[in-house]
Amino acid sequence: MRYGVIGGGGMASYHAHNITLIPGATLVACGAPELNDAIRATAQRVGATCYATAAEVCARTDIDAVVVATPTDTHAHAAVLAMQAGKHVLVEKPLARTLADAQLMLDAAQQYGVKLMCGQVVRYFREYATAHQLITRGDIGTVGVARTSRCGAYPAAHTWYADTVRSGGVALDLLVHDLDWLRWTFGEVTRVYARGLIDRAIPDRDTVMVILRFESGVIGYAEANWSYPNGFHTSLEVAGSNGLVAHRNDDVVDITLRPQAGSGSRLAHDPLALEDPYLAQLSDFTQWCAGGTAPRSTARDGYEALRLSLAVLESVQTGRPVLLQGATS
Repeated sequence: MRYGVIGGGGMASYHAHNITLIPGATLVACGAPELNDAIRATAQRVGATCYATAAEVCARTDIDAVVVATPTDTHAHAAVLAMQAGKHVLVEKPLARTLADAQLMLDAAQQYGVKLMCGQVVRYFREYATAHQLITRGDIGTVGVARTSRCGAYPAAHTWYADTVRSGGVALDLLVHDLDWLRWTFGEVTRVYARGLIDRAIPDRDTVMVILRFESGVIGYAEANWSYPNGFHTSLEVAGSNGLVAHRNDDVVDITLRPQAGSGSRLAHDPLALEDPYLAQLSDFTQWCAGGTAPRSTARDGYEALRLSLAVLESVQTGRPVLLQGATS
């Protein structure tokens, strides 16, 4: 599989490096107005060509697939350009900044007969994948409540992340991960109610807290926070009729399963390879493009995660619950 990478920042360089680790994959070209030192070094090491624009990457006839790792509000333009050129596309989360742009991307994939994947990478983190497996196979019985959190420091002021018009703020950058995992695990959401700071214009602060109601009857609580003073913290806790599944990224153990009938807690066995989740995701996409099975996270999953994130923003801005209809699996 011959790859191009569109984007010049941290995630673009990380994807470029991972491409070089996948058997049968080759990094052919990278393109962005500004390419960081890491992506230039990777390109030089493997003989890939660096360009100043996405169009130059897409014009290469010796590229099969493109990774789009650009600012959120530019995802649609870059992805559609690549798909028009007949390239398969893996695009970083969130799928797009608006549902209209996301739909353009889904339509382009169908029109040009190419494959499109959204990088909802939390599905590939072994703790979250293991928790999903434990829950969906019934190890903790009927689930009543699920809680998640994802918290870190506010982005540097000069970056596009800090421009909420472009990025969507913490709801689209962090919360979208947990909304996707919750939907993957518990099914469609019918109602969201959220409170947050996006309209408060408080310097270096953005936080959102949301209550979700699922068609299955599960109630979810999710927090995303760009107000932590230091470090990056994630957690999940899911309570069922027969036990509890829990994870914190700063725990000594990866994930615990606490059966209702039993003593103490135990480390849940991890059925997944101990592999970089971004590399696992890219490997999944590569195999799919080569004719393998569909990956864990599809473009439609990315669309639905974006739809939930935007519903959260709507609830924050209106102060009212948002009802969701027509959700698709």
